[in-house]
Amino acid sequence: MEITLAEETFIDDNFLRQLMSVGEVDLLVGIPSHNNAKTIGQAVTTIEESFQQNFVRDRVVIVNADGGSRDDTSDVVLNAPTSPRNPGSRGLSSLRTLHRITTRYANQPSRGGAFRAILTAADLLRAKACAVLSPEIPNFNAAWVKSLLQPVYRENFDFVTPLYSRHKNDGLLARNLVYPMGRATFGKKIRELNGTELGFSGRLAGHCLNLDVWREETVRTSPEAWMAVTAISSDFRCCQSYVGPKMHSVTSSGTDIVTAVRQTVGGLFWCLETQQSFWMQRTKAEPVATFGPEHELTSEPVRVNRKRIFDLFLSGAAELSEILKSILAPETQAELQRIATEDERKFRYKDDLWVKTLYEFAASYHHAAIDRDHLIQALVPLYRGRIFSFLQEHHESSPEEIEGDSE
Repeated sequence: MEITLAEETFIDDNFLRQLMSVGEVDLLVGIPSHNNAKTIGQAVTTIEESFQQNFVRDRVVIVNADGGSRDDTSDVVLNAPTSPRNPGSRGLSSLRTLHRITTRYANQPSRGGAFRAILTAADLLRAKACAVLSPEIPNFNAAWVKSLLQPVYRENFDFVTPLYSRHKNDGLLARNLVYPMGRATFGKKIRELNGTELGFSGRLAGHCLNLDVWREETVRTSPEAWMAVTAISSDFRCCQSYVGPKMHSVTSSGTDIVTAVRQTVGGLFWCLETQQSFWMQRTKAEPVATFGPEHELTSEPVRVNRKRIFDLFLSGAAELSEILKSILAPETQAELQRIATEDERKFRYKDDLWVKTLYEFAASYHHAAIDRDHLIQALVPLYRGRIFSFLQEHHESSPEEIEGDSE
């Protein structure tokens, strides 16, 4: 049965009745969706396969929170075939009913809206451990579900971020900005603050659900980072769990770099703003418990158009020079102008200059020196310069050398 959530009341009676028919559960997996009919059926089957392999005796439910799909996504969720019995399970299959619920939280997609619907279900069903998985990842398997649920369900953690196997030139926004800045300010060595796959306890779900933030743009667009920072700053037990390589969706054109920076960096700066009393007291970064390898980089050949990245840095920095003047300290801008005149082969956007750039942008965000969205967009060409420098410097580097540089 598909239910539509009334936006003004958030949840309606039909959704509540559907949840009541399920009763209390031990485990809940949420799937946000929007026009994912081609891939979501396999996602549902894979999740139920993990339930049958790893959580045979537990009460389980899949909750699909849909943002106005027009391609029968919800019907596919309800009618996807149940995974056949695992040949290696020695005759065991799930001893409980495998429940599925699909609800339309709005007519337009919003990750925050989807998260709110999933957290509501977790809270009302008193789920002990929950996970959120994207239906767009072509290579996610049953082990991913176990990796995200088990630390919460068996080890009493409250929040689980994923660890992926990546190519050394992939995940550069996380490696060059989100991870080092998040580590330095919030004091936890969590590598994927923005992972689209995560696990959490029912206790954390209830805590987040009761916070008055759901109309904030950051929470609507980047709830993953907000939930991670909330868990850290509210003293919930956090950990990381390795899930494996993350392949990019074959059905999506991906997120362009401007949108990625706006959402990711904008979300990080907003969290810095709202959690200032917490991070101002931090003096050092602490490791968190990690299940599986802490990092895994590969170095297969990948083509990257470095010249285009460099050209966009030069043109963007020149066009935005007046705006940058209102954001950066004079000596920082002078150094940027100097390196922009260097030969492409010798160009380096060094660590200390990058750190100054980020903290001066964060300070300007705090003081609202200019429109905050415009401020974040002004960072994009400088980020391109940093990425070009990283690619130049590590063109021949091994994964181990890159990892050492990150730390």
